[in-house]
Amino acid sequence: MKIKAIIIVIITLLLFITCADKKNNIESIFNQAEKLQKDVLKSVNQIASCKEKYETILKQTPESEFAPQACYQLGKLNEIFDHYDEAVAYYKKLLSFYPEHSLCADALFNIARINRVYLDKKAQAVNYYDQLTGLCPDNNLSFQAMIEKGKIFIHDKEWEQAIQCYEQIIQQYPNHRVCDDLMARMAEIYQANLKEPESSIKMYQKLLNSYPNSPWTELAKIRINEFAEGGKKNEK
Repeated sequence: MKIKAIIIVIITLLLFITCADKKNNIESIFNQAEKLQKDVLKSVNQIASCKEKYETILKQTPESEFAPQACYQLGKLNEIFDHYDEAVAYYKKLLSFYPEHSLCADALFNIARINRVYLDKKAQAVNYYDQLTGLCPDNNLSFQAMIEKGKIFIHDKEWEQAIQCYEQIIQQYPNHRVCDDLMARMAEIYQANLKEPESSIKMYQKLLNSYPNSPWTELAKIRINEFAEGGKKNEK
């Protein structure tokens, strides 16, 4: 009986300790959540204060060297919080009031991305990508703008425009590491989408000549051989 009583006492103590630990753990989690909530509210207040200060710079000293940066940062802040129309408005303000500033390329790229990804306005996105490549051809974002424009054409199955876009990229950036990829993609578009096998083979041949060390060379050789074999069969 004594042994049973001892066992019952031990089990009771273990249950009590477990419940106490669970209660303490939940209380700790709750306290952490409360602290995080306060931090979030504090951050929101800080962000609001940050936006207010940037606005002050724009309103009081629009001619200062900090004004274009303040305008751009206001665009970024609004974009982060999914206020896309407001973000675009600030980026456009930067383009309008400070057209020579180096951040204009970033603003154009951001406007295009917002239109493409979040507003589903692909035609407008293409327009802004074109503005970027036209106004800032030497900017690093110009290359990326052309790549993104090509993605839009591929997505919308505008095959001929996609090819024109990729050809322009290769012409302007012949030594870029993606050029052989673009040639292979164009060759496949000619073959699978435009049903122009001759143009496809010409593109594969161009790939072999221009980028002989490309990982696409094996596929290019296979496609060229297949085309040649098909021609021989047709002659028979």
